[in-house]
Amino acid sequence: MKFALAVQARAAIHTVKSILIADGDERVAQMFAEVFASHAWHVIRYSDGRLAGDHLRGSAHYDAVLVGYRFEGVDGVDLIKQIRALDHRRDVPIVMVTGIVEVSVMAAALTAGADDVLHKPTDVAIVVATVNNCVGRRGEASGHLMLTTR
Repeated sequence: MKFALAVQARAAIHTVKSILIADGDERVAQMFAEVFASHAWHVIRYSDGRLAGDHLRGSAHYDAVLVGYRFEGVDGVDLIKQIRALDHRRDVPIVMVTGIVEVSVMAAALTAGADDVLHKPTDVAIVVATVNNCVGRRGEASGHLMLTTR
């Protein structure tokens, strides 16, 4: 019984999902931030890939990361590699949204550890649904959504 109450309390505390959005185009980063905020996500955004990488080295919790491809001095694939190299970020879902339609970029992002890659332009509803699906899959794989006890 105590375990079930602890799980319920933990679930109640963690009802607002958080996302870090990194896109080299400030307008795109802002647009995605507004979209996720309108879906009750807590949002942190960066248009500088290096600053986003530095921030992710910290201890702030994120349920997902949304990454663009083009940044000044670093690309989205490199940023994904940096994120996956961090022990405390190995399981965070990462979705890349890019205007580059080359298969090699998509393959590189997936190989680096992205959970999914979407091409711009894309409907924002698809971006939100994709991120939610990736969060759900990661949660199921790690057992975080399995709350049944006997």
